[in-house]
Amino acid sequence: MVRVKLYVMITAVLVFMLSFTTSAFAWTHGQFNATTDACAGCHVAHAAEAPKLLKTGPTQTEFCFLCHGDGGTSAPYDVKDGFTVAGGTYQASTAGGFVRQFAGMVGGLPTFTSVTSRHNVWGLVGETGYEIDQSVKVHQIPGGTGTDQIGGSGFVCGSCHDPHDGGATPSGNYSLITGSATSPNPRLLRREIKVVDPALNDLYVCFGMETMGTYTNEGVVSGVYRVARYAEGSTRWCGACHNKFQTDDADTNPGEGHAVFLYDMWRHPMELHVIRPPDFNDTIATGTPLEADQPGAGNKILPHVACLTCHRAHSTTAAMDGWAASWPRDLDLSGPGATSALLRMDSRGVCYNCHGAAQYNCWADARIDCSLCHPYTGGGDGHHSVRPSGKCNLCHYNLWSPGGPS
Repeated sequence: MVRVKLYVMITAVLVFMLSFTTSAFAWTHGQFNATTDACAGCHVAHAAEAPKLLKTGPTQTEFCFLCHGDGGTSAPYDVKDGFTVAGGTYQASTAGGFVRQFAGMVGGLPTFTSVTSRHNVWGLVGETGYEIDQSVKVHQIPGGTGTDQIGGSGFVCGSCHDPHDGGATPSGNYSLITGSATSPNPRLLRREIKVVDPALNDLYVCFGMETMGTYTNEGVVSGVYRVARYAEGSTRWCGACHNKFQTDDADTNPGEGHAVFLYDMWRHPMELHVIRPPDFNDTIATGTPLEADQPGAGNKILPHVACLTCHRAHSTTAAMDGWAASWPRDLDLSGPGATSALLRMDSRGVCYNCHGAAQYNCWADARIDCSLCHPYTGGGDGHHSVRPSGKCNLCHYNLWSPGGPS
């Protein structure tokens, strides 16, 4: 009994210590100054439990879950269980949770669905569940060719996110956040990644953000924001690692946007324009969200296919059946693929949503005549030299309004 009481007391002290420090955790990703306490929120100089002098571990995954999971209450963004919360209101994560995904409220309580595939950050065993094994490290990149693959602890949260880069606050609902040489990317996404040769140091993305409300922790109030639209840049950003699939690279693949034979296999074209089929689902929640350039005159924008159109960034709960449950992979990976591959829709719904039964957005699509907007002009690009009356809205439509495409 004495030993049990001692364990309870030690546990209570640890919980108190963590809760005492969590107020710093939520606001440490960029608000630094000469007398900052933010460094101490994550790091300790001489008694760290994890690499990079992180205070807890033993894996970086578990450390990040301390705030962005059920290990603490200091952040509104839960990437373990796949939700964002503001003022008691839950919304499903647009990227997905690494273990579960928020599935709605039942009886006033949140419910969750297990993921079926995920980016395998350090320690997570398999494609589903929450088994942590410190020895599980992913060093080889599917779809990557670089000689400088991921070393050290392998693929970790910090491989994609820069926890020190800070970020801009959206100016209002449905506002764009754009990374640049002088401005951080949204969601702390790195602006430089070196895992294939050479390093890419100008990886900028643009996301549209919506305001969910506010979040209060230890008396500190912060705005809570959610990705509402992928606007630009994900193909090149993801291609920094998965460069075999980056078929929009104009330096190596002239004729951007058309299917190419790249690294000994045929690859789906990226950055190509899409004409919406009937009943096309373009929502981030359940469909295939097209990327769309920043709004121009009349708020009409040209949508195109990018990596995040078909795939989620962290995980998916999609189910794969029949032919979709096994698929060929690159020759440098052993065996066929047998996961949901971060796809947004069940089986091959992402294919059908854009193409139907080989009816739409292919050479058989009678609606498509590239020469209407891109006529051959003997060497010039001819872009928009022809603008047929009444047909512009086939490609150009409003993706940005809260009401959806129009």
